Amino acid sequence: MASAQRKPSSANDGFFQTVPTILNQFHDDVYLLRALKLFLPKHVIESVTPELAKFGEEIISKRIFDWVTDAERNVPYVRGGGRDAFGRKTSELVVSEGWRNLQNFGIENGIVATGYEHKYNESTRVVQMAKIHLYTGSNANVMCPSAMSDGAAKLLKTHLASMNLDPATRRVFQDAYNRLTSRDPQKAWTSGQWMTERSGGSDVSGTETLAIYSPFDDGSASDIPLGPWRIDGFKWFSSATDSSMTILLAQTPKGLSTFFAPIYRIPSTTSTSQNTKESNGIFIQRLKNKFGTKSLPTAELELSGTRGYLIGKEGQGIQEISAVLNITRLYSAVSAVGYLGRGLAIARSFAKVREIGAGKGRRLMLKNSPLHMNTMANITSEYHSLMLFTFFGAWLLGISEQDPVPGPTEGFLSRARLQPDDNADIQLLLRVLFPVLKASVCKRSIHALQECMEALGGVGYLDNTENESINISRIYRDCCVLSIWEGTTDVLASDTLRVLSGRTGNDVLNAMDRWVSKALVKESGHPEFARGRVDIISTWSTLRDKVRRESHEQLLPYARSILFQVADVIMGVLLIVDAENDLKTSTTELCFRYLKGHSLSGGDASGNDSEPKRSLKLNQEIVFGDNMEIYLNSQSKL
Repeated sequence: MASAQRKPSSANDGFFQTVPTILNQFHDDVYLLRALKLFLPKHVIESVTPELAKFGEEIISKRIFDWVTDAERNVPYVRGGGRDAFGRKTSELVVSEGWRNLQNFGIENGIVATGYEHKYNESTRVVQMAKIHLYTGSNANVMCPSAMSDGAAKLLKTHLASMNLDPATRRVFQDAYNRLTSRDPQKAWTSGQWMTERSGGSDVSGTETLAIYSPFDDGSASDIPLGPWRIDGFKWFSSATDSSMTILLAQTPKGLSTFFAPIYRIPSTTSTSQNTKESNGIFIQRLKNKFGTKSLPTAELELSGTRGYLIGKEGQGIQEISAVLNITRLYSAVSAVGYLGRGLAIARSFAKVREIGAGKGRRLMLKNSPLHMNTMANITSEYHSLMLFTFFGAWLLGISEQDPVPGPTEGFLSRARLQPDDNADIQLLLRVLFPVLKASVCKRSIHALQECMEALGGVGYLDNTENESINISRIYRDCCVLSIWEGTTDVLASDTLRVLSGRTGNDVLNAMDRWVSKALVKESGHPEFARGRVDIISTWSTLRDKVRRESHEQLLPYARSILFQVADVIMGVLLIVDAENDLKTSTTELCFRYLKGHSLSGGDASGNDSEPKRSLKLNQEIVFGDNMEIYLNSQSKL
């Protein structure tokens, strides 16, 4: 009997699974490359390829993953519990060496700075988000302060362009902006964004933090005088607690307002040569114990005599901080897709080395399992749609930051079809795009990433710090927060409905009309997608008419459904335009699967091909990409 020939296994003998090895995602991720091809001119792709390829290799190196493990294992803490040896109140936050190294690595590689160097004009944001996408699975959440820093930089840049700033405030804002956009870790600052209080999460109407105008000399930050406003209050959920500055909301006599405040100050009694600093009236009460993002310091903060500068006008806090929120919501979407991309990379590498039973004594590599490949292909379909939507948002943001709006430089038909005709339409689309993008991409990425974790079986559920590169449970825990912070799904659904049915709602709907019609113009499309184009236009028209016809109160219970319908329309449009670009069998199939799966069209998906071998090969091509046969026959590194 065969069993008599077997030897018993032991701790060191018997079967051991080959460890999967993830590849450089810049080369391995077919759908990242398709998104870049769609939204970047050829000369930009040629220019950024060496940098992104090098970056993609570095972020999966042992050095980076060792820093990740260190940051996760040595979580932030407050020295002495917030008191010195004699009971005096202190607020010294201690973070790990791994966290500091990952943050410095991001700064040196221009995670924030790239967005403000404008090296690639309207393509700048797409290039920046490609780098963020790659870094997401390897950064142990340092992207959180990066997102807030980017948002703060954009807000300060807007005000620095104004002629109404007084010289002292201009000097302060310019110094902060220069630091936020620096690639020098010794000079660079990161920023917090403090809104949430005990009275509500995203609802800031009950803000109890108060600011009064009370100028006096009480030290400086970075040789720059502290602000003339005194701020007192309590912030309930404050991430990026180790930052050097923050943007925060506080009530003034004229209403909710936005402020800039440094975290530390140099006491006026201290000479600059002593290089002594103290808290700018900001004290950590306790650090939050969270389900994920363990490496990220998130705190409850007491503000007592914090000095700061008013940003913009009193009473316009929501309007001002919206500029920050738009950036952080884009980062959330990019991070969600980045986590999913890393999860798929891990699942693909596992499918190459894992063997399973196939019945009747047969064994089968997971990459050749028809059921597993169909499951992976369906996850990939979601990933491709979320990827296109995210980079479409980054592309539109990049165009909006240029003046005037540049036209397509190469006559690339697909990109030209997707670009609105004027800047006014871009601004209108961005109003609805940011909440819809953040909500839909983050929510769906979490579910799809769980499927990737399940694809590894029990080992996917383990916290594999000993093989950090495939530690999918860590990135799943961290990804889960993305549907919560910067606005939960319901909060963003309410925001979306407010945009669509508010004062400028009809303008936004008209802009969407023009965009959908231009992108799906019959003369530019391929006959194979005729039914899909008609069905998407019909779906959008029905939704648009419903929003116009019914009151805000009638629509509110269905706001979440409306948000996801808008997202489906946008993603359906993007998938058709992308598929028509080269009419590849795999991307055409992905498009039809998405349209059918999201009830946008009856579709012509061939995923249920009655010929098993053809169906398997198509699913493998979807999962592994153009070099499928080479990829499937390659041997994993040990």
